[in-house]
Amino acid sequence: MRKLFVVLALVGIIASAAAQKIDKAGLYDNKGNAILCEKSPIVVSATVRVTTEHFTPGVYARYAQKYLGKRATLSEYTISEIVDGDLAFGEAQKLPVKVEYEDAMTPLPINKISTAVQTTEEQAASTAEMIFSLRKHRLDLITGEAGEHVFGAGLKAALDEIARIEKECLDMFYGTKSYSESLHSFSVVIDSTKNEYMVCRFSDNEGVVAADNLAGKPVIIKIETEPHKDYDILKSLGPKDKTSAEYLVVPQSKILLVSETQMLDSVDFVSEMYGKKVVALPIKTKK
Repeated sequence: MRKLFVVLALVGIIASAAAQKIDKAGLYDNKGNAILCEKSPIVVSATVRVTTEHFTPGVYARYAQKYLGKRATLSEYTISEIVDGDLAFGEAQKLPVKVEYEDAMTPLPINKISTAVQTTEEQAASTAEMIFSLRKHRLDLITGEAGEHVFGAGLKAALDEIARIEKECLDMFYGTKSYSESLHSFSVVIDSTKNEYMVCRFSDNEGVVAADNLAGKPVIIKIETEPHKDYDILKSLGPKDKTSAEYLVVPQSKILLVSETQMLDSVDFVSEMYGKKVVALPIKTKK
């Protein structure tokens, strides 16, 4: 009766001649507890981390060139990007979402101190004047032209407040950006008959979308398995050999998480599902 053995091919080790030895190749019988293969079915969780930038144009964007000398972006937009990915064995877990954002300014300018009706352009001109006034006051404080009794922590506080107000005014012309970060996890069951699995799709404008949304670019899992090869420890049967043994040669495999041409993560594994049965002379082990 033939005995079933498992020979596991290990990355980096099997490339050398020493890797052909029994102790290096990893020899186990079919009832042993030292099998290094992943248990079937193999479930892999793929996690994708996405950052999103959202731009809101300023209420006075169209007047930025006229009053500040530099054009402003007039259109609202959203840009998403896959930052990185992660692979792990087992079911995907729900992950917390980290969000960082900066609130957009309200249309009411901070220098609006009366109920007098002004057109949008008049408000823009008034806000631009305030920006230049703030810059003059800051320069006067720094050079000592004004506020000679303001120094130390008081000077720093005054300069910080001027910078804050100036930014609020500039945001009304050049807009604001908000940033968010999100994690998306998916589970995939590996099947020996398939080498590619669609995880999801990704849109630069919408972020992660459903796998059947053709507007998004595919994010996939690829399986790469090393080709089977001959092992010195497995001796072919001769015409006069009457005793034989059956072995299962399991090659090294790799799981890749890929977004278009960007490789996000990879993990190595071995699985009996990719094994090849070989009948050979029984391996003689040292007692």
